[in-house]
Amino acid sequence: MGNPLVRLLDGIIIKKKKIPHSINALISLIVVLSVIIFLLILIIPVLIQQAEFISQVDINGIISSIQKPIDNLENWLKNYGFLESNENIETLLNQSVNDFLKSINIQNFAGSLFNMVGSISIGVFSVIFLSYFFMRDDQLFYKGIKAFTPRHSHDEIARILFYSKKMLSRYFIGLFTDLICVTTLISLGMYILGLKNAIFIGVVAGIFNIIPYLGPIIGGAAGCLMGLTSLPPELFAEQSSMLIIHMIVVFVATNLIDNFVLQPLIFSRSVKAHPIEIFIVVLMAGTIAGPFGMIVAIPAYTLLRIIVIEFFSHWDFVKNITSSLSVELHKTKNDAHTNE
Repeated sequence: MGNPLVRLLDGIIIKKKKIPHSINALISLIVVLSVIIFLLILIIPVLIQQAEFISQVDINGIISSIQKPIDNLENWLKNYGFLESNENIETLLNQSVNDFLKSINIQNFAGSLFNMVGSISIGVFSVIFLSYFFMRDDQLFYKGIKAFTPRHSHDEIARILFYSKKMLSRYFIGLFTDLICVTTLISLGMYILGLKNAIFIGVVAGIFNIIPYLGPIIGGAAGCLMGLTSLPPELFAEQSSMLIIHMIVVFVATNLIDNFVLQPLIFSRSVKAHPIEIFIVVLMAGTIAGPFGMIVAIPAYTLLRIIVIEFFSHWDFVKNITSSLSVELHKTKNDAHTNE
């Protein structure tokens, strides 16, 4: 995401002198980090405030207000043999919660939390450290790969790295832009519905939206549960069903806007693949590596297609499935020559 800014700064000439490339890389890194930190400073206090609001929800009052529907459900389950005559839903829920809490080892949980914080800290530092040097020396990765590959493949590898850097930079910038747009739309929709935790719901749904196909469903379900906590206990039984319908309308409308407007505009220049291709690739990646695989599926598939174009472009099958991407790579190459 910082490479386009580095190239822009490299083209600036002040009194016939250019800013040193290493300084441009440092400025770009600071700008990217500043944008991320600014968004966190902007959002985190709101999230804390709305999380406190959720923590103050009167759960007992909500349960009391829906006691009658629970009793009706319980009678229905007993009539059809799903519950014994001496059982009730409240007892089963309490037993399940107690069993779950007993299964949690506090010492192991605390140790895992400590290890996770340490891993995240090391990971953030590593990303910042490596990002600077990769932006400062954009040939560093190429030099490392060239040392382990045959000499006759160096030209193809150089083109693969050049194209992949361009395409993936566009993709991740687009992904970040899409996240902000979806978060804004959902937060705005929930605010119009009068929910006090609208931004919190929007942020959660926006983050889950990064996961293709499955993410919007998870984000929508989590958002509906959080939205219900804004209802007063005395009105919960009467208004919960209508509120859920309104929230589902917001999530579905946002998802339609995202699928048919935002994603085609934002990702069209980077992916250049048929929707069926993307669906199959995401499904395969999800089967192999779960949600993480679904997140990295599209950029990994884009990189794989660039590699295939360079080494197997003479195959008819490769020509058919990469024709649109080949045109985009050719355009990228021409743009680079024009800028030079």
